[in-house]
Amino acid sequence: MHQESVRLRSLLDRADICDLLTEFARCLDDRDFGGYAALFTEDGILRMPGAEHRGRVGLAEYVEADLGRYHRTQHLVTNHRVEVNVDRATSRAAMYAVHLRSADDPTDWWAVGGWYHHTYRRVAETWLIHTVDITPVWLDEGG
Repeated sequence: MHQESVRLRSLLDRADICDLLTEFARCLDDRDFGGYAALFTEDGILRMPGAEHRGRVGLAEYVEADLGRYHRTQHLVTNHRVEVNVDRATSRAAMYAVHLRSADDPTDWWAVGGWYHHTYRRVAETWLIHTVDITPVWLDEGG
């Protein structure tokens, strides 16, 4: 029975982390930048090519300054590969993000595809993001 409970715990952890990734994207697209920052540990790190932010403090403002200039965004996080090791976890997920520049022209957009690499920590029985590394593979543009 012990093996079954370990497997169940692993499945529940993986489900919680996949839900966290879904919330990660929802917060960005709903412009819930405070909610986005709350998904991170206090010492969380967001890394993009040429840019990095460390710590939960100021993260909402940092992301809002980057994404707030767009009329809308759509972030898709798919093909999750999650590995859990007790109170730490990692994931690699495919990223597809579209950025609509103007409310007046739905053909004026740019998109990026690539990978999200996350690390997580369990904090008080809740999974939080510790690091996000964004690795672009391709870019495209409309308009």
